[in-house]
Amino acid sequence: MGRLGQKSEVRYSLVPGKTPRQTRQSSLTRRKNFNVLMSKVGETFFTTVGCMDGRAQGVVAEFGRRKFGARYPDTITEAGLVGKLSQDLPDQIFLDSIKNKLDISLEKHHSLGIVVHGHQECAGNPVDDERHKDDIRKSVQAIRSLINSSVPIVGVFAKRPSGKSSKWEIEEV
Repeated sequence: MGRLGQKSEVRYSLVPGKTPRQTRQSSLTRRKNFNVLMSKVGETFFTTVGCMDGRAQGVVAEFGRRKFGARYPDTITEAGLVGKLSQDLPDQIFLDSIKNKLDISLEKHHSLGIVVHGHQECAGNPVDDERHKDDIRKSVQAIRSLINSSVPIVGVFAKRPSGKSSKWEIEEV
C-alpha cells in the first residue's frame, strides 16, 4: 500500500528501463543463445553412464572421445550402477534421476552418444565378468527405453589385460 491507503505499483526488473516481462524474455533469449554458442565454440559432448570407480573413468572417457569424436564427457556415476539398472524392477527414483541427467546431457549439451560401462573388481556390483557384461547389455536396453533420442548407445567393460596390470583397457560388449 502506498500513501493514504492507495495501491502503489512496484516494478521489479533486473534491467533498467525494462518491464519484468521484457526481462524474462531477454533471459530466455540468452539461454537459447547460450545453447547455440556452446556448439559454435566447438564444445562437443558425449555421455558416460556407469560405476563411480575412478580407475575406469580415464579409459572410458578416452574410448568415448575416439568413438564419438567429442571432447567432453558428461559423467553419470554411482557405485555398481549397471548392476542396479539391470535389475528386473529398478527403483523408480533411481530411474528418474538417471533419466533427468541423461535429458540434460542430450538436450543441453547435445551429447553425440552414450557409453554405458562396468569394470572388473567392482565393489558396487561384485559379480563375475560375464554377469557384469550381461548387466551392461541390459543397462544399454534400459537406457534406450528411458530416452527419446536416436543417439548411439555403446556398452563397454573395462578390464586389466593381465589381471595385475595398472593399465586398463576397454572391451565393447
